[in-house]
Amino acid sequence: MPRIQRYYTIMGWIAVAYMAVLFLYPLLRVLVESLTDDGAFSFQNYADFFAGKVYLEVLGRTLWISVVSTVIALVLGYSLAYFIATRSARSQGLWLMFVLAPMFMSLTVRLFGWMILLGGEGPINSFLTGLNPDWELSLLFNTTAVILGIVHYILPFAALNIYTSLKKMDAAVLEASTMLGASSARTFWRVTFPLSLPGVFAGASVAFALSANTFLVPIMLGGPSNQMLSNMAYDSIVKIGNFGLGSAISILLLIVVVLALSMIGRLEKGGRHAE
Repeated sequence: MPRIQRYYTIMGWIAVAYMAVLFLYPLLRVLVESLTDDGAFSFQNYADFFAGKVYLEVLGRTLWISVVSTVIALVLGYSLAYFIATRSARSQGLWLMFVLAPMFMSLTVRLFGWMILLGGEGPINSFLTGLNPDWELSLLFNTTAVILGIVHYILPFAALNIYTSLKKMDAAVLEASTMLGASSARTFWRVTFPLSLPGVFAGASVAFALSANTFLVPIMLGGPSNQMLSNMAYDSIVKIGNFGLGSAISILLLIVVVLALSMIGRLEKGGRHAE
């Protein structure tokens, strides 16, 4: 075996061991705890979850917020990625830095910015109440504020995946469409958009997974009445001390994400077959 191949084989096994110890083992422990009640195998934790109205409401809210946030991030991310991909090669690096810049900063700091912006004494409410004192709005601690915060969080991930897909596109294909008489709008919908779908699906997968698992955004922008599943799992384990129920909620959240990603994967495969 060549020396370089031996090196990468060893490093590969180290990476596999790292994943097995620090990811698979804790995941298996959580799964076992979710299926244990008073030291015996049981589905009681899952039964308690589906018997509780509040748990089902949080599950529905998590799905709703994740889907809406993902769709908004894809629409904005596609527009942003297309804008950057059609700039000059020299300026694209600067625009990408603009997209990546929020990721250099802690999410907590960014969310504090949103709290200032949407707060009762923030610039939006100050402007509205300056026009009319009766126009003061409750912009913070509601579902809309949570969606705004999540979209801000996941937008760079969606935009970068779509941008990568757009950059891989063969310019000759677009030129051929134009030379055959297709308008720019027809070229976009019949050539550019279908060819960029792998990036859209990849962006959707990352955006949904991050949205459904977000923890800080609902706490800081949503308040107690807009909790998501990750917050409920934390509260069950840390505040209530019910490790079994918290583990069951964590496993259910994982199943939701895996099912959603599987659906996105099937849609992507269906799109390829349609081509």
